[in-house]
Amino acid sequence: MMKNITKLTLVLVMAGLLFLPFQRAQAKGIDDGPFFGESIIVESGKTFTGDLVVFGGSVTIEKDATVTGTVVVIGGSLIADGEVRGDMVVVGGAVSLASNAHIFGNLFTVGAPVSRQEGARIDGSILNNPKKPSVTHPEVAITPEAPQSSDILDGVLGFFGNIINLFAQSVGFGLLAALLVLFLPQQTRRIGEACPSQPAWAGAMGLGSILLFITAIVALALFSLLVVTLFLTVPMIIGISVIFAAAVVFGWISLGTEIGLRLAAALKTEFPLPLSAGLGTFLLHLTANGLGMIPCFGWVVPTLLSMISLGAVFLTRFGTRPLAFAVTQASVESAPPAETFSR
Repeated sequence: MMKNITKLTLVLVMAGLLFLPFQRAQAKGIDDGPFFGESIIVESGKTFTGDLVVFGGSVTIEKDATVTGTVVVIGGSLIADGEVRGDMVVVGGAVSLASNAHIFGNLFTVGAPVSRQEGARIDGSILNNPKKPSVTHPEVAITPEAPQSSDILDGVLGFFGNIINLFAQSVGFGLLAALLVLFLPQQTRRIGEACPSQPAWAGAMGLGSILLFITAIVALALFSLLVVTLFLTVPMIIGISVIFAAAVVFGWISLGTEIGLRLAAALKTEFPLPLSAGLGTFLLHLTANGLGMIPCFGWVVPTLLSMISLGAVFLTRFGTRPLAFAVTQASVESAPPAETFSR
């Protein structure tokens, strides 16, 4: 029992690694980038030469620091107290301009609130959530070309940002899978084998687990509101959520491991188990979530695979026991033939 608790703790810890950024950058070198999921700090007195482009991270430009090009931040925050010689573009985040901030170009924001202290200078135009020019102010000469071009740029950057983010997440899941099978090889194999052997039964179990999880969370939340026992219900909600998230990740990785093993068999070769797990999970996550980007029907494939893998986790009790159907079938096949007696 103690060994199972220890292994489960390792699973939860490794699952938590998915929510950490891959790398944190402190005042990276000149002409570096673009950056993905990083926190960039241009320190006071330093100069960042060129354009500074960050996806899913934050940018801090300290006092007396300089960026010679354009600053583009997509899906993150930007704090500026120094100089930006080009434009500043922020999509889906927040902008904070301190009193010493000086933007030589324009400020474009889409879905990003702007906080501007007294003394902050913007030499160009300020364009928040680009729209078509209003007809109620004909005296203001605004050409629609600039907003339209920025919209196209934002759309292109957003699309490629999603692709790069998906690739980075797939690499992260692949590395986590290679690490997980080093600690739980048998449990991972049992869950992975249960997915293709009983997909319908596993999918039904996965759907039931999701409904049960939602019901438990809602019931605990209502109970906490009625009885006012937050100190009891909140830890229970957190604990159930962590276990459920660990089950989802464990099932996804186990299914990816099975895919990696079958891929190696199809290529008539044999990979080490960590390599098979990493490669298979990478391909599973990349393909399934890539299909998930298709409008309307893209969610079907990743949802079905998630339910099947989640159901396999609970059917095998987190891989501690083989699937009951498989055990019964194996025992029947290995049983000796019945003896016949003749008088």
